[in-house]
Amino acid sequence: MKKYILTCLLGIFCLSIAAQSDASLVSISAVQPDYENIPKEARDKLETTMQRLITACGIANSTTDRFIMTARMDVLTREINSAGMIVQRMEMTFIIGDVIDEKIYGTTTINAMGIGATETKCLIQAFQTIKPNNEALVNLVNTAKDKILAYYTDNCHLVLQDADRMVGMQQYDEALAILVGVPKACETCYTTCQTKAVEVYKLLINNEGKQLIQKARSAWLVRRDYDCAEEALDILAQVNPNAPCQSEVKNLIADINRQLRNIEAAKAAAAKAQWEFKLKQYEDKMELERQKQEGWNALANRFGKIEIGYKKEKAYKFGSSSK
Repeated sequence: MKKYILTCLLGIFCLSIAAQSDASLVSISAVQPDYENIPKEARDKLETTMQRLITACGIANSTTDRFIMTARMDVLTREINSAGMIVQRMEMTFIIGDVIDEKIYGTTTINAMGIGATETKCLIQAFQTIKPNNEALVNLVNTAKDKILAYYTDNCHLVLQDADRMVGMQQYDEALAILVGVPKACETCYTTCQTKAVEVYKLLINNEGKQLIQKARSAWLVRRDYDCAEEALDILAQVNPNAPCQSEVKNLIADINRQLRNIEAAKAAAAKAQWEFKLKQYEDKMELERQKQEGWNALANRFGKIEIGYKKEKAYKFGSSSK
């Protein structure tokens, strides 16, 4: 997916940037499978050999193109010489094909021989003998190039149909691979397919965006709190800013903000009600206490007055009786 998206970004939206190779040529990438009979170091050397051949033929070696060159090795003879070195004669079959349509455009076979202290060194030495100007290999590349150009010149409508079929199944990556694989040499078809690719790319990022929006909405609905809101926002940040569904992203963010404000308002209202309830309890308690205190004060004041009056009355009697 990333490969095809990158192709779109660089190949579709940057059409004004001049390509490194001649615009009249197709692009072919060298790809060597992980065959068990070829050690990794030797495979890398073989892939480099093919890259040099492609470049020598004036063709771009693109890592994102649908057309590939690969090779298969069959050992014909293997022996150990008197010096203890491994000597192998092998048959190398080179193939150029289309990985999308799974169509082979040409093959050729050449023989090679290698000598080395190990199997890997033996194979590397053999691959080094394969020169970029090998006539059979040059003819293979040129013939395949002509067939590729002829196919797109004569069958552009089929390319568009295939792309539309992939879009109908929401297989946008596959559709983009078909469209951006058209060589620049087929100018009319190339321009048409690049325009179509822009449309498909928008469908792709819109589809991915909608999936992310749904994922973000689900994350938010778990508890509808700030933690869930943050998780949803992180997901929404992954939506391509150019996706047509950006309006849905903004709407969801606005909805989350609104609900958060409502939650805060509800919390504030509940807190205010709780405070007012507590305050009323306090005030009622204080009022009761005031009433209680007022009763005791009235009693104390009255008792005080009686006591003073009583004392004065007694004092008067005491004074009278003492005469």
